[in-house]
Amino acid sequence: MKKVISLSLAFSVFVGAQGLSVGEHYTLRSYTGQAFGSAMANALKFKSIHVITNNTSICSSLVGAIGSEYLDPEGNRRMLVTVLNSPEDARGLSPKEEAVLIILGGQLAQDANYGLLKNTLRQLAEAKYNGAIFFHLRVFAPKLVERAAQEDQTIAQYLEKKENLFSVTPDLPNKSVKLVQVSVKEGKQGIAKELGTVKMNPVWEELFKRSL
Repeated sequence: MKKVISLSLAFSVFVGAQGLSVGEHYTLRSYTGQAFGSAMANALKFKSIHVITNNTSICSSLVGAIGSEYLDPEGNRRMLVTVLNSPEDARGLSPKEEAVLIILGGQLAQDANYGLLKNTLRQLAEAKYNGAIFFHLRVFAPKLVERAAQEDQTIAQYLEKKENLFSVTPDLPNKSVKLVQVSVKEGKQGIAKELGTVKMNPVWEELFKRSL
């Protein structure tokens, strides 16, 4: 019972701090997931993706939205989802898909998401995963990828060699979100180049601004 109360309180604090209702969080993730799914299918043209996420409802809504936009009726594109309840759940991770999407955010505290991210990257490095990696904005913007590279030399060396790292960055003055290729060199993350832009409709833009 204590765990349930604790999670409920944590969720209430999260929602209140962000200025959005639970339903608005889901709506925001629907728009965002639609953009992510379209980027994976059309701009990056991945035939298969493996989503790594946490067990929160907000991230679940985002993953569902990604899948609904990415998966085609003919079944030509494939999607696999791994849910991490703890950093240890990443042990043995060895994806076979063209791209891994690291979708971590939701109601979890940043340090909790960081633990999941770090173990995931460590496992991908040890598995010598050659596919692309897409970092959710909530992972890349606060420089959690950079932090992992600085704390773990195996992760740093692995990411340093990869040219197929991607993320998104908001461009609110132009009411859009940019798909970008990113890099992690000498322990520092950065944007290598812009690959495309998705315009934000007024509802999506308003919800995004209020979530900051």
